Amino acid sequence: MRFYQLQRPGPSTPRHWSGSLSAEHIWSLPGVECPTCHETWSGQFALPSVDLSSLPERDLLLEPRVEPHTEYARLASRVQPFLPSGMTSEPGMQFGPLRGTAHGAFGPVSARHGWEVLVTQDALRHLQAVGIRGLVPVRAELQGLDAGVVLYELELPSRGLLHRDAVLTGPQCPTCGWQETRISPEPWLDGDALPHDVDIFRPTNGSTYTFVNARFVEALAALGPGDVTFREANVVPESRSGSVH
Repeated sequence: MRFYQLQRPGPSTPRHWSGSLSAEHIWSLPGVECPTCHETWSGQFALPSVDLSSLPERDLLLEPRVEPHTEYARLASRVQPFLPSGMTSEPGMQFGPLRGTAHGAFGPVSARHGWEVLVTQDALRHLQAVGIRGLVPVRAELQGLDAGVVLYELELPSRGLLHRDAVLTGPQCPTCGWQETRISPEPWLDGDALPHDVDIFRPTNGSTYTFVNARFVEALAALGPGDVTFREANVVPESRSGSVH
């Protein structure tokens, strides 16, 4: 099976569609100021299917901001029971559907960021009909879409790994989890950890990257042009560890 990195086209690449968004997920954990490593940081991981409307502290998660570690840890502990089994919260983690405004016309698939993939309702129905696996669609709450147009964000399953030679990491802070990470501009996949139960995924050690297999690319090809590109990813069978020096 061949694998591809799904990417947003570069600025110099002509676009087929004019669609754009001004939207954010409803809730987010604050970024953190760490007293141990002295880093201030916030990640980009989003779980649009996670509904925090029943959380008493939900109003404290509406405005993105940075908090000292004690307050971040308190809020993270309150959010943790809402997360999928085995997943741990991190600073800046976002929840709930995208909410905001849309402008222009949208093709079958688009990507506002490399980790934020949106499909139209017609495209979603096609992907489901041909049996694409790993789809967790969450309807975006958007004003300004053309009549009859509905967009869904795909919550991407965490599966597989970027090859460790493509990911150099430093020591992890025991307090906040900060870890200096450098990823190759064109990362390759660890062949020993390829997912076989999904057709679209984000690697667990590279959550801002989206990968799909040939089945997904072929399914999209039947829908006509979209505003994403596919770069074939190398797959290396042997895993080796790297470190930042």
